[in-house]
Amino acid sequence: MENDTGGKRTPGRPVDPRLGPAILNAVLDLLAEDGYAQLTTAAVARRAGVSTATLYRRWSSKGELILAAAEQIAAAETGDIDTGSLRGDVETLLDSKQRPLSGRIGRTLLILSGESAHDAELAGVLQDSVLGPMRQRLQTITDRAAGRGEPGIAIGADAASRFILGAILARVGFPAVGQSSTPDGPALTDADIAALIRTLTV
Repeated sequence: MENDTGGKRTPGRPVDPRLGPAILNAVLDLLAEDGYAQLTTAAVARRAGVSTATLYRRWSSKGELILAAAEQIAAAETGDIDTGSLRGDVETLLDSKQRPLSGRIGRTLLILSGESAHDAELAGVLQDSVLGPMRQRLQTITDRAAGRGEPGIAIGADAASRFILGAILARVGFPAVGQSSTPDGPALTDADIAALIRTLTV
């Protein structure tokens, strides 16, 4: 049986539903701080303040924890955007996407993206939970623009979603001169945003 956060559960004493977010937040923190190779279930349990037995009742392996953390990143997705113009929609999307994907979440996604080259299941989760929703939003934006008589996203929704995520993660991994390598604020500079808007809306 699956629990409400997507992890596997085995029969036994019910798990306190409040523990799920604490455990997944511990996974995200440790991934961002120490990387994938150093992550252990024991370290996650210590950081979350739970026993390893509690953790294993919900997620039976490090792999399941990583997959659940990747799925949680989808919670950073933006709701419907409709400013009345293609440029306004793209600007709003860029601003709303780069903020949650900066800092800890961005570093975690960067780590998971690298690991996904060797893990087909993780690659599928990232496609479905991170890239897919952005692609769909961009397709909705371009369809709505067409309905107003505007040209849509210049390079198409699929290429645009990869372009945007790539730009954000590049800044997370390679920050601008004078910017912290672990930024708490937006990853993209004003120049980055201007370049993206020009590319996507010409």
